[in-house]
Amino acid sequence: MSGVDPRARLEAIARALSIGRAERHVFVCVPSCAKCAPPGAGERAWKHLKKRLKELGLDSPPPRWRGEPLEKLPETPAGTGRVLRTKVDCLRICEQGPIVVVYPDGTWYRGVDEQVMERIVTEHLVAGRPVEEHVFAVAPL
Repeated sequence: MSGVDPRARLEAIARALSIGRAERHVFVCVPSCAKCAPPGAGERAWKHLKKRLKELGLDSPPPRWRGEPLEKLPETPAGTGRVLRTKVDCLRICEQGPIVVVYPDGTWYRGVDEQVMERIVTEHLVAGRPVEEHVFAVAPL
């Protein structure tokens, strides 16, 4: 493992993903079993979120070099995205899913299909107004 320090590599990835600039972090329940939502519903909501964040310039794509050997680590400019996204298997609600939570607001959403996800993106992430009819809990960090 000559060349780049492993910590420096992770710091470069974090910088490229704009982790230090993020204003919000969206967690989407994409369950491996259909316990809380119809099969595939979480995956469809996740794909819609990814597509819209990219279209609106709200996320930073992962560095193209991710996975290359440490010695090939190039300089990577900081990402410009303001929204991080994470796909999770379970958010422990297990009912009326897919479930989505937006931090640091701590806004929990239920029944998030592509149409609801579109509203979360445009109304909450862009305009700063939660989509109240789909909110079931609020616990800011």
